[in-house]
Amino acid sequence: MSTRTKPLTLMSGYLGSGKTTLINHVLGSGALGRAAVVVNDFGDVNIDAALIRSSGADTIELTNGCICCQITDDVQRTMGALAARDDLDHVVCEVSGIGDPAQLGAWRTYPGFRPGGIVVCVDAGVTVRRLRDEYVADIVRAQIAAADLLVVTKADAAGDLGISLTVEACKAIAGEVPVQVVRGEDWTATLRALESVARETGRPADSHPDSPSDPSSEHSAVHSTLTVDMTGPIDVEGVVEVLRSHEPNLVRAKGIVQDSAGAWVTVQLAGGLVTVEPAGAAPGSSAPGSVAPGESVSSGSVPGPSGSAPGPSAIVLIAAGPDADEALERAAQELAGRSPQ
Repeated sequence: MSTRTKPLTLMSGYLGSGKTTLINHVLGSGALGRAAVVVNDFGDVNIDAALIRSSGADTIELTNGCICCQITDDVQRTMGALAARDDLDHVVCEVSGIGDPAQLGAWRTYPGFRPGGIVVCVDAGVTVRRLRDEYVADIVRAQIAAADLLVVTKADAAGDLGISLTVEACKAIAGEVPVQVVRGEDWTATLRALESVARETGRPADSHPDSPSDPSSEHSAVHSTLTVDMTGPIDVEGVVEVLRSHEPNLVRAKGIVQDSAGAWVTVQLAGGLVTVEPAGAAPGSSAPGSVAPGESVSSGSVPGPSGSAPGPSAIVLIAAGPDADEALERAAQELAGRSPQ
């Protein structure tokens, strides 16, 4: 058991709100000292290869002293291992996009941890609309209400009016919680605000957990997920068209696919916008600037799942509402038409 406590910061926000981007900056900057960042999926984290000291199936160690580990179904085992380490200054845990961070609050007083604040990302382009959505408003509202710091993302695309409406809606729920608006690619002020909140006491947790709760379980009933396999070169423009046509029924989509020229690209739907960016390599393989699972990891690693082998490209779709399953099936059928038979 650790002889010193370290702050545990919970990183929350609805699907596509920018949590991963903030996590990337936390890891790359070293703003929180020697920090461990617990994420839901390694594949979402884009770590500069120059910062990687070693990597394995469950842990990536960086040259600045930070580590990144992927959470498993056994949350207690992962968090317990981090709590027991004396060589960390800080732990940041990503909460599922449909999870309520307050349900993980008890971990902040687990032996080895102390409260380090709850940071919630909100997308300036869609948060107001999400708060009016009868199927997802409850979880978005719960996330905002739990915040010790609100980070408004995608501000440039939303404009001054979108930012103002988002901040007003958030303050109506969270009161006078600090709000940090991210403009452009400058996250410096946001990292300073995160560090400041982490130094404060944070909200007290009720008890020490005997076993972890799943913060997404209460809201998973209104969300459904479907993975669509996309084999061979595909019509990427057609995929973008399908995703756009099924928004807002689809609240999130992400995948790596091969375009007609044979290049691998990442396709995402987040906050109502569809983006396509170079992926650099096929799913499961290493690429410049990416992490190659299976390399040696130094002692003191954290338990996690084994790495996945290279396989065909796929797109993961998430929909919300009572007709979520039907919406996913319709979108999947149209996407299948963009893949060669």
